[in-house]
Amino acid sequence: MHAAVFAVSQYALLVAVLLGCWGMGSVALARLRAAALPPGLTTPVATTVGLGMAICVLQALAIAGLLRPHWVAALVLLGLLAAGHQAWQMRHTARAAPAAPAVPLAFGDRIALACLALAIASLLLKPLAPPTAWDELMYHLPHAQQWADSGRLQVNPWLRYPWFPYNFDLLYAAALLFGNDVLPHLLHAAAGWLTAWLVYGLGALHLGRIAGCAAAIVWLTLTKGEFDSAYIDMGVTLFVLASAIALDQARTRRARPWWVVSGLLLGTALGSKYQVLALLPFFALALLWHERRASTWPMVLASLALPSLYWYARNAIVTGDPFNPIGGPVFGFTDWDAGDHKAQFDDLRRNAGLPHWLLWPALLSPCVPALRRSASARGAMLLCGWMLLVWLLSSRYPRYLMSAYPLLALLSVASCQPLARRLVARWPLPLARGTAGLLLAALGIAASSAIYKQGQRIAATPEARASLLRREVNGYAMWEHVRAHPVGRLYQLGLEDSLYYAPQPVWGEVFGPWRYRDVQHLAPQALHRKLASQGFDAFVIDTARAPGVVSHPAFDDWFERLHTDGAVQLYRVSARRAP
Repeated sequence: MHAAVFAVSQYALLVAVLLGCWGMGSVALARLRAAALPPGLTTPVATTVGLGMAICVLQALAIAGLLRPHWVAALVLLGLLAAGHQAWQMRHTARAAPAAPAVPLAFGDRIALACLALAIASLLLKPLAPPTAWDELMYHLPHAQQWADSGRLQVNPWLRYPWFPYNFDLLYAAALLFGNDVLPHLLHAAAGWLTAWLVYGLGALHLGRIAGCAAAIVWLTLTKGEFDSAYIDMGVTLFVLASAIALDQARTRRARPWWVVSGLLLGTALGSKYQVLALLPFFALALLWHERRASTWPMVLASLALPSLYWYARNAIVTGDPFNPIGGPVFGFTDWDAGDHKAQFDDLRRNAGLPHWLLWPALLSPCVPALRRSASARGAMLLCGWMLLVWLLSSRYPRYLMSAYPLLALLSVASCQPLARRLVARWPLPLARGTAGLLLAALGIAASSAIYKQGQRIAATPEARASLLRREVNGYAMWEHVRAHPVGRLYQLGLEDSLYYAPQPVWGEVFGPWRYRDVQHLAPQALHRKLASQGFDAFVIDTARAPGVVSHPAFDDWFERLHTDGAVQLYRVSARRAP
């Protein structure tokens, strides 16, 4: 019962936020006089535009030091009022215009839509678990929590990547203002579901409902591991895809408003992740090729800069490197050094891999005559080719290709569609119905199993939450102890994946001025001297991840053990006895 009430309340908050975003986006598109989109794309694109506008407002509030609950509540309320206004206008428009006759769904369409519904249902409970994923605990949520606590966009140098652009994380900061760290999961998941909606809409528009469902299912399959985390990759993908849709509308309709919308959406993604910089040449060439009115270019540049310029200008002014720390070899290092830079890219190369096999048929899309004849499909192929080329020449890290997944999924399905149609055409109707029934039964069982497992991770009470976090988050019990028994300025080694639950600030990181490699190989006396000279009062370490540090025979001469939780140990930085 507690879990059901908790789930309903969290989703009610998400619906309110998304409804407000839809309202703001719809009003903005109407004010811009942007030509109407096809029905399957109108709502998700408007919601994405509104989400980008909300991020711009949150960024302005945070820069001004006004990131406070009452301002965020006012923003949501304003969005809901805009949604009400837009719904009222739509109602009157619908009364004035005759309703189009409903197109009956074919048998295949109904089966495809049922499969898509089961795929979505299998992920509905996943975002409701408390934060446990590595990167969200290491820096996404800790940065957002610091902004929520201070009410401003401050740089937090003790956390990883303090100079990154963090547009999408501002949504998490807004949620954390109200003490809600499950809503960030839902916001990231909502980006994934909106992307699925856009993929379905594009597929249904150009390829048919069955293909749209298949491409959306491919997207959900490839990203299902992201729905229980407060990462940003699905958010970036959403804005990149919506920007590409707006660009295609601008190209086909010769419409200046859609160029402005495309710039705003791409700028929101650019202010969330450095990798989006690689898309700027492609979008700039598209603008110059298709939009010959020079008066449009400053408007697009302004809409691109509005959500993104702050991060790069701040970095350039404060550190001299607009792309800090990635631009260190060119602009000079601030917090990192050359060793940190090399270690970061070595780690990406170690984790390089091929794209998922479901995306490989997209390579055949230039061989499909129907796709070659479609200007929109050609544009999708060019954009995917550009993103693949940049990815191959840079990281080859699978998650960094996620922005291309939606279009690659559509192209993969489109490439397989001619063969699939020929095969299905040969099936007798009873065999087709029987196969569809078995498919739905199998998917239903899989979805039910996933929902049950995800339901076990919903922590609706403080006791259930603490119990789950003690089991799944390394060092959580230690941070509970430190919160209850403060130890002063604290250095940690090997617990970066649980920093969200630590009393901030806690120093110690893989990269930057308090890097592990500068301390973990020191002898006890030298380690004590270094930590004491930097003003640290205590030292917490995961001895399983950093073996050999506390096992040195002289370690207890320089550090006093205060608390132990399994392999995690807490020490005071002071000599117990004269060496």
